[in-house]
Amino acid sequence: MWKTGSMMLGFSLQKKSPVTNQSLRKALDQWIQYWLQLLGMVVLSKLFHLKEKLVRPSKERSRLREERLRFWSDPDTELKLAKDTGVQVFRMGIDWTRVMPEEPVSGSKATVNFAALERYKWIIRRVQSYGMKVMLTLFHHSLPPWAAEYGGWKLEKTVDYFLEFTRLVVDTVSDLVDYWVTFNEPHVFCMLTYCAGAWPGGNPDMLEVATSALPTGVFNQAMHWIAIAHSEAYNYIHAKSTLPSTLIGVAHHVSFMRPYGLFDIAAVSVANSLTLFPFLDSISDKMDYIGINYYGQEVVSGAGLKLVETDEYSESGRGVYPDGLYRVLLHFHERYEHLGVPFIITENGVSDETDLIRRPYLLEHLLATYAAMIMGVPVLGYLFWTISDNWEWADGYGPKFGLVAVDRSNNLARLPRPSYHLFSKVVTSGKITRLDRACAWHELLRAAKDKKTRPFYRAVNKNGLMYAGGLDKPIMRPYIERDWRFGHYEMEGLQDPLSRFSRTILRPLSLRKKAYPQTDIEDLVLEQLELSV
Repeated sequence: MWKTGSMMLGFSLQKKSPVTNQSLRKALDQWIQYWLQLLGMVVLSKLFHLKEKLVRPSKERSRLREERLRFWSDPDTELKLAKDTGVQVFRMGIDWTRVMPEEPVSGSKATVNFAALERYKWIIRRVQSYGMKVMLTLFHHSLPPWAAEYGGWKLEKTVDYFLEFTRLVVDTVSDLVDYWVTFNEPHVFCMLTYCAGAWPGGNPDMLEVATSALPTGVFNQAMHWIAIAHSEAYNYIHAKSTLPSTLIGVAHHVSFMRPYGLFDIAAVSVANSLTLFPFLDSISDKMDYIGINYYGQEVVSGAGLKLVETDEYSESGRGVYPDGLYRVLLHFHERYEHLGVPFIITENGVSDETDLIRRPYLLEHLLATYAAMIMGVPVLGYLFWTISDNWEWADGYGPKFGLVAVDRSNNLARLPRPSYHLFSKVVTSGKITRLDRACAWHELLRAAKDKKTRPFYRAVNKNGLMYAGGLDKPIMRPYIERDWRFGHYEMEGLQDPLSRFSRTILRPLSLRKKAYPQTDIEDLVLEQLELSV
């Protein structure tokens, strides 16, 4: 429910250069993609032309911020939809810029918007009036423009400013909030802001881009200050909170990343070494839970992310892979079991306007979570992203993540999708039935067999690599017949010519037979989770 735009990298081209503008742009783009591949992401090849498209005048930004779902002026529409599903927790965020619209030089509170703080307090009380607990996010990528002007999280003073903001919020609502998220996906924010310049507030120069993955690069620099800010915020919240059960953590983005070919293994290893554990390791003594944001898998190939034609994808280019959530939970539990803290799935969802993928996606990821719990992973709750279709950062209103559709031509009228009712049924009953699972899957499978298509908001180059930026108008992509249900997905192995040739030669010598999971099972009763949207 809380997403915005982008900026381009800044550099100049000399008119009398012996190298053409086009070839220089191409060379620079390849250099950037090489370094950012090490961080597990791909830069849009037209990154240098994004500014006019995505950076809007301030008046229009203000209008869009309110227009998205009008939650600021009309929270009850969303809150009623959430409550009617039966969920127990409602996640929302605080906009730092709304509370501190100007830089608080010398600790001055003259620029603080206390009216905004009171409005947030009123909204949180409205959440409670619907019988739901509050999970409050302090930093969901919303860096104030005044902080961006001087460098934001690259500088230590942003820690002090963030703590001033945190103190204002905590002093206002600490007695109303059960769960705190200090930072949402901080490494994603740092990559796209300070390494790629694809989100507002970064504007990195070429040296910062080229050295971003180094130990002293801008990525680790920004992550260091964010870790300090989290630790200080953690201490303050616990010192001020009057609720004995207050839990504080972060929402950590994790993709299941795998190499496409033999020569992509090193890139995946380096990317995982930078993004999986370092941040959580640095704050491990300041977490009451570990939040996991999981959407799917990413297949690394060369300088980008591969669109595997036999895999199913969301509208925004995320590979659908429920087994990945199970594997991620087991992997992180093995790493952090000694901390004795639970996990919360702080985000899980899929952009799918047709709603055919979303229904099995929801059920299969819940089954993956339940399977991890059976294996001993302590999972406290699950939050689905999201209630209603919203503004999705640089993708705008394109990809549809909502359980509820929004008719923007009809005063933002809400239209609950079938997945909304399915989610409500699971929440209220605590069960996933064989019938619901089979119906959701076979409806999708029928669409795939009938060669039906649905929107896809990622451009793909001739090598099958997806660009990072969203399309204004989607292309149509067919549904895929592959069985990606939890426990059914079969990895194809590395796809480079050498690996494929080796499998062909060795396959006759293999004695291993494929084991297919039993599908005729009883209804699955889920252990008690705090389900939410």
